Formats: sequence, structure tokens, C-alpha cells
Amino acid sequence: MFDEKKIIFNHLRSSKSNNKKVNLFLNKLSQDAIERLGIRKNSKFHILEIFAKNNVFMKTLKNKNFDSNVYQTFFSNKSKTNGNQLAIDDNKLSSINSEKFDCCVSFFPDLKKNDIIITLKSINRTLKKEGRFLFLFFSPESCSKLKSIFYEIFENDAKNMFMPSPDILLLGNLANSMGYKNVVVDRSNYFITNKSPEDIWGFIRNLGISNYLQNRNKKTVSRLKYKKLCEAIKLLLTKNNKIINEVSINYLIATKKT
Repeated sequence: MFDEKKIIFNHLRSSKSNNKKVNLFLNKLSQDAIERLGIRKNSKFHILEIFAKNNVFMKTLKNKNFDSNVYQTFFSNKSKTNGNQLAIDDNKLSSINSEKFDCCVSFFPDLKKNDIIITLKSINRTLKKEGRFLFLFFSPESCSKLKSIFYEIFENDAKNMFMPSPDILLLGNLANSMGYKNVVVDRSNYFITNKSPEDIWGFIRNLGISNYLQNRNKKTVSRLKYKKLCEAIKLLLTKNNKIINEVSINYLIATKKT
């Protein structure tokens, strides 16, 4: 289902990115994650970030003067970043001791349904009692107007141009049945401004979320259709001389039962 080489490529590109807009967006999400996980300045927290693509979450904690140790796992050893690191290539987190972390977070994890089940079980083992985990996913409604433009122009060829979004309610029910309590499913919306369609593609690439479906549409887009796409984006999404996309993020948060 997923192209692992493309996932590794995405992570490498994100780890090397210096895109200010991407960093600001991830910084905002990181601050949100800190609040939702209940990370406080008056205690030292041991935090696990799984399938990390960059160091933004770690830097946000440091810049906000939180006393924390952050350990990161990576989809591949090739995409390791600098910092407190723990390179792991399996969903069982087999090299991590039990009840080691106060909380766990993952920004847009590249996981199939079966992998998510295994990972949720593994996170439960590695969390301390009353420890929390937080997953962030793009919701199906994210960038809905942009997606509509693609489907209008490319019609059937638009199939598999976009990554599917996990069923967040199903994931919530899974977490509830796997040793977690206080399971909460939530959503927040963010508006991303871009100067041009090319700026949108750059944002997606540098965020590390380019389409990695094995059967994604790899057809070359004709110059005529690409021009039509760009014109439609500028016409339908522009406000005050800026292209605006509404990005919707689903949050899955839960606490380990005592």
C-alpha cells in the first residue's frame, strides 16, 4: 500500500528543510501538542516522538524553556536528525524499556491500519502509568477546496493523487479497547497562506507529506492542464492577493490506564 522508498525520501527532505512557513506551522502544532499532553515547566518530562521527520518539536520545547528529554524514533536510519536519538525501524519499539516515558507524540505518522494497532500497543508498554500519547493526522476535510479543483480538472486521473486520511473515530475506539482511558478525538483548523501554486507544492514537500501511496498517480501532467490548474487555484482560492488553504488536523489523545 505504501511506498517505503518515497516515505524515506519525504523524511530526508523534511529533515533538511529550512522552509520558514513549514517551521512556523510545525511550531504552532508543537505548542498545541505540549498543551494537550499536559507538559509542564515545573517537572522534568521524558518524551518519545515516534517517526520524527525533523527537530521542530524538540526545538520548541527548548525555546520555551521546558525541562525535558526527547527521544526520537525514525522510519529509517537514513533520516536521523541531530539531538537525543533512538533509531528504531520496527513498530514494536522493541529496543525501548517498559514504562520509560511520560508522553508520546507523532506528527503525521506514516502507518497502515495494522501498523497503527501494533504501535498503539507498543506505546502503551513504553508509557509510564498515567502517561499520554498524541497522534496528529490530516483530516479528510483538509484542503477540501484545493482537492475539488484537482478533481474538476483531472477528473478520473485525480484518483490516488491524495493520501487517504485515517478513520479517527475508529482509531479512538481502538485506543479505548487497548488499555487507554480518557480517549479524546478532536479537530483544529489552520489557514495557510501561499504566494503561488508552486509555494503550495513546496510547503507539502518540505513538510514531508508528499503522496507515498504505492499506486499513486505518476502520470506526467501536460503543460496545458498544469496551467489550467494554477489559474483555477489563483482564481478560486485567492483572497487579498494571497492563496489561502484551510488545513484541518485531527488529534487522537489518550491516557494509559493505571
